[in-house]
Parts: sequence; structure tokens; C-alpha cells
Amino acid sequence: MIKTKKVVFSALFTLIMIPVFAENAEVKNLVNSKYYDELASKGVVIDYRDDGSSDFIMMPKSSYEGIINQSKVEKAEKNYPFVYESLYCLSKKDLLASSKSSAKTIDIQDVARVVRSVSKMEGMYYYSTTKKKDCVLYSKCYMVDGENSDKKIADVNTGSADGQISYCVQDDHSFGVNHYKLFYFQKENQLLCQFKITDVMGLGPFKAIYPGKMVINILVEDCGEDLLLYISTDIDSVKFPGIKGQITDSMTSRMDAIYKWFITQF
Repeated sequence: MIKTKKVVFSALFTLIMIPVFAENAEVKNLVNSKYYDELASKGVVIDYRDDGSSDFIMMPKSSYEGIINQSKVEKAEKNYPFVYESLYCLSKKDLLASSKSSAKTIDIQDVARVVRSVSKMEGMYYYSTTKKKDCVLYSKCYMVDGENSDKKIADVNTGSADGQISYCVQDDHSFGVNHYKLFYFQKENQLLCQFKITDVMGLGPFKAIYPGKMVINILVEDCGEDLLLYISTDIDSVKFPGIKGQITDSMTSRMDAIYKWFITQF
């Protein structure tokens, strides 16, 4: 039986997510009925698991289900598998109010700008379960001019995102410098962004995640007065002592940081 897990959230999460959102027929139609009631009452549903299953059980209906499923990370028998999923229903009105924006509404082009503004991740905070405090997650984060390059370029975040392929580098508080290939897909009311790691991620001498063995999906669907946000990360890690707790703690904190980056950019 799948059980949702508790994750530490910031005060900002409480500010935006505590109000119960009004019934939204579009959201209800897209979300698996198994999760809708919890989403409606809490504004968020989160699950993570390491049982080796590769299914995205919380993924909402969208035009990009096939792309997300085709991008599943193949799990090696002797490795440590990890899958994280989260669903959020975000009020456009609350997002604009919290950011003090003068805009009247949010459309999918605004979302396209946000998810391509990777430099805005620089300096954002996450909760370190090791240090028991908030720490800067990425001391550096920016787009670069090619795969595994370090040559900084400005965020490519104007016009349609559909078909865009970009690259970025992130200097992570725990794992150091890593490179990603970014894939973007956009339709009238939907957007998908995929981050795929292109080098090796590790801690000191322990190299846990190899190229292509971590994929992060950010799926956003415009549902009128609300945005339906789905975030997942799919990992196949080398197994060594302590990796289970380290992957779980690190990735749940980092996915929460991605969520907070998203909601503060409007």
C-alpha cells in the first residue's frame, strides 16, 4: 500500500498552500481520484519510494505522459532505485499576491519563462536534514553554451519553449558541480521541463549517480484559476552504506526547493 511521506516545508509553503482551494473541475479531471481529496484538502500530495517500481503513480493526465514514461531511468538490479513524486494545486491569485506582481493573471507563457529562468535558482535555500537548518542549495546556477560546458550564457527564456534544448550547471551545497541537459515542451495550456544529469554526482570519493541516471520532471497544466504542478525525480544510484537515507533526505529537500523556486518567480 502506498503511503504519502511527511516532508519539512518552509513558512512560504504555509502561506500559499494552507487555504483549501475551491473545487476545480479541470484539476479533478486530471488527477487520479485516489489523490484528489488529499490534494483538495491540503493543496499538496507527496510520495517517494525505493521498492524498484518505475511507475509514476501520481502523474496527472497530460499530452506529455508518453514523453515522461519514455524517459524513465532504467534500474540496475544491484543499485538503489528512488522515485519521488509531488502534486500541487496553486492558486494564480495567491501566487501573484505573494510575489506582489501587478499582473492580473498567469498564463502558460509566464510558466515557460519561469521554468527557463534557471539562474534564479542561484542562492535559493533548502532544509539540510544533516545540519538541521536552511542552507543555500546552489551557490552557482546558470545556463551554459553546451553539454558539460562551463561557459555561462544568459537564460534562454523568451518565446515558445516548445522543442527547446538547453544546458545548465549547478554548484550544489552537498554534491558540488553538476551539469544537466534540459528539454522543454509547450502547448497552449501545458508545459513540461526535463532535467537530465550528464555527468557524475557524488559526495567525496563516493560516486552515486552517473550520466542519465537522474531525470527530474516539472509538468505544469493551466487549469483556469489554478496551476496544477507535478514534480518527479527518477534515480538509479550506486548502492553503498548509508545511501538510502542520504538519497531520501537529499532529494526530498531538493524537490521542495524546486517547488519553492517555482512559486516565487511570478
